[in-house]
Amino acid sequence: MVKKAAYDDIVDNLRNQFWIFLVITVLIFGIVFNFAPDIIGWLGDKLLPEDATLIYLSPAEYFLLKMKVAGYTAISIISIGILLQSWHTIRKRTLLPDLGLGNLFLILVISLSLFITGMLYSLELMLPTVLEYLQNDAASAGLETTYSLSAFYHFVFLLTFSLGITFQLPLVVMFILKLELATVEQLAEYRSHLLVIFFILAAMITPPDVISQFLLAIPLMILYEVSIVIGKVS
Repeated sequence: MVKKAAYDDIVDNLRNQFWIFLVITVLIFGIVFNFAPDIIGWLGDKLLPEDATLIYLSPAEYFLLKMKVAGYTAISIISIGILLQSWHTIRKRTLLPDLGLGNLFLILVISLSLFITGMLYSLELMLPTVLEYLQNDAASAGLETTYSLSAFYHFVFLLTFSLGITFQLPLVVMFILKLELATVEQLAEYRSHLLVIFFILAAMITPPDVISQFLLAIPLMILYEVSIVIGKVS
């Protein structure tokens, strides 16, 4: 009997649990959709510059925005379950270590904490600074700042989610060290190369202004250095 590839096993396991994942996704979507107006209103009150306004450009724009909020949240959460299921399948077929339930839970807590930290950094510092700077730049040219509903929140969601993902850097570095894919000394040696990569990544994610690029690249540099220090003492 020919042994199936790991990819086939992953697909088969996900297919067998399709309805479970679907039901959970629908439940999360429904709950978040119910609270989407509160989330949208809170973000607008918090981030919209004082002299800026939002406009409604199409009949379904607000409804679609609520759908996006609920959909992105549901997909993000269910992706965690899919990744865990895929990891379990791959681990059984390879020599990757069994993390154990306790360690797995700890990794999830650390990952979620880093993601929330990145979101808070975006909402409390980066977005207010960037939006205020862009609004002042437009005002200095004699322009009134008016955002479409979908464009403004797409910008907010993109940066916030991107910061949550990029703040997973310490966890990625620790996995690299634990799996012995690189040493602490090698990570420190390539520090300057990573600096360039961080700024390129920041330029790809953020608006084309220097302030937002620095506000993303600098935290990544700090997180990378912290990861190296933790790797040395662990």
